[in-house]
Amino acid sequence: MQKIDKIYFDIDVVIRATASPKEDVMALLRYCLDSYPGKIYWLTTHCRSGVNHTDFALRGEFPDEFVDELYAKVLPTEWGALKTDAIDMDSDFVWFDDNLFEAEKAVLEQNYVLDGFFKMNPRDPVMAKKALEFLKSFKD
Repeated sequence: MQKIDKIYFDIDVVIRATASPKEDVMALLRYCLDSYPGKIYWLTTHCRSGVNHTDFALRGEFPDEFVDELYAKVLPTEWGALKTDAIDMDSDFVWFDDNLFEAEKAVLEQNYVLDGFFKMNPRDPVMAKKALEFLKSFKD
């Protein structure tokens, strides 16, 4: 992968329940908003089956203005049993999540896009910084 077309974010452990300081998580999200407008998607149980509750999930985690901006600018996804149902397998994507089910891994492998999965370690206090540096390594 030499560029990034789409970025997918889980919420619960990647953004909310992470050892990374909230400032680092906000810096990661801010970089995505500024550098990849219209290319960021929620891939979380808080946004599923046509219902987007990401604003409720993030309220209290970040300033209200930032939550409102995320809600307005990060695009919702539709998926069923597997999060991979929502991923555009023909794009160069990065999917930030802490967990990859075996069935999802198989889908990624079958489409030769396993390298698009970026495993977030919620216990690593510099994980958000690592994710940001990873994104900064790409040139559009």
